[in-house]
Amino acid sequence: MNNTGNARLNNFDFLRIGAALLVLISHQYALNGLPEPAFLNSMSFGTLGVLIFFSISGFLVSQSWRQDPHIVRFLAKRFLRIWPGLAAVTLIAAFVLGPLVSTLPWKAYFIHPELPDFLRNLKLVTIRYFLPGVFEQNVYPRAVNGSLWTIPLEVRCYFGLLVVGVLGLLRLPVLALAGTIAFAGYYFIVAPDPNNYQYYFGLFFFAGVCLDLFRDRWTTRPGYLLGGLGLLAAGCYFAGMGRAGFLLLIPAVTIYIGGLSTLVIRRAGRFGDISYGIYIYAFPVQQTVLWGWGKNLPFLPGLLLTIVITALCAFVSWHLVERPALSLKNRLGHRKTGTIQVATSQG
Repeated sequence: MNNTGNARLNNFDFLRIGAALLVLISHQYALNGLPEPAFLNSMSFGTLGVLIFFSISGFLVSQSWRQDPHIVRFLAKRFLRIWPGLAAVTLIAAFVLGPLVSTLPWKAYFIHPELPDFLRNLKLVTIRYFLPGVFEQNVYPRAVNGSLWTIPLEVRCYFGLLVVGVLGLLRLPVLALAGTIAFAGYYFIVAPDPNNYQYYFGLFFFAGVCLDLFRDRWTTRPGYLLGGLGLLAAGCYFAGMGRAGFLLLIPAVTIYIGGLSTLVIRRAGRFGDISYGIYIYAFPVQQTVLWGWGKNLPFLPGLLLTIVITALCAFVSWHLVERPALSLKNRLGHRKTGTIQVATSQG
């Protein structure tokens, strides 16, 4: 990459914030009962944002394992990155927001079986969306946080990478690449299923992993990689295999841009890594704004208001919850096995 002198001065924070905002904007349309805008008439902006997230995650988490290939520490780092923020937004929604906006009396709300069911989100393996009596007049009644469904998918990708790492395949990049290609062939040719997001998002995650494993090969001449993949992606798109084309191009473009050090853009994270906070707080903020103002608030002012409130929530989440939790990584010990060129909060 072009920023090896200062590993934090790259564009990844900017890309992650942008991806989170794509999800927010896409949901703003849906929650207002409007069709979500589509990227190249193939996927929603929200899906594009999630694919960018998974590509970056695979690239950075692969580095984390190679830097310190220890099972317990790897899992602890992943837990500290995901769970504290998720726990905070879940508990706030259940015990602060829910009682305030629910049509049920407080006593009925707190004894309703949907409340403990919603708290199952804390387990990271299943997601529950509904709380009793909330947002009853909204387009999506009782739905509190529709963005969280991707978190269990990401956690499964972490475990998949852990298995690959323990088997030693990350030390054999060719085998890792061959496995990813075989996985893609199975998904797109043998058992194509556009609704199987676990496989599709997982492919983007492991495409990011492969880009990390082969970084020494392509970072010196990225134009060859991007040009070749661009031609293949265009061929897939015009052949009616747009999803395969996106897999070829989105991770490579994302990682290339993320590794650059662009003026102004590279400072996007100077106030904190708020991308995860934007992602997990946007939906409940949007539902609350719509609950409070409904159709009396035009679309654009409503969108701007939700962005401002969500950004404030994300800022507070980073400084009071996520960053203190991530600081606990220093107590886990560390065994550095190689030079990692892009250091971020994913480590």
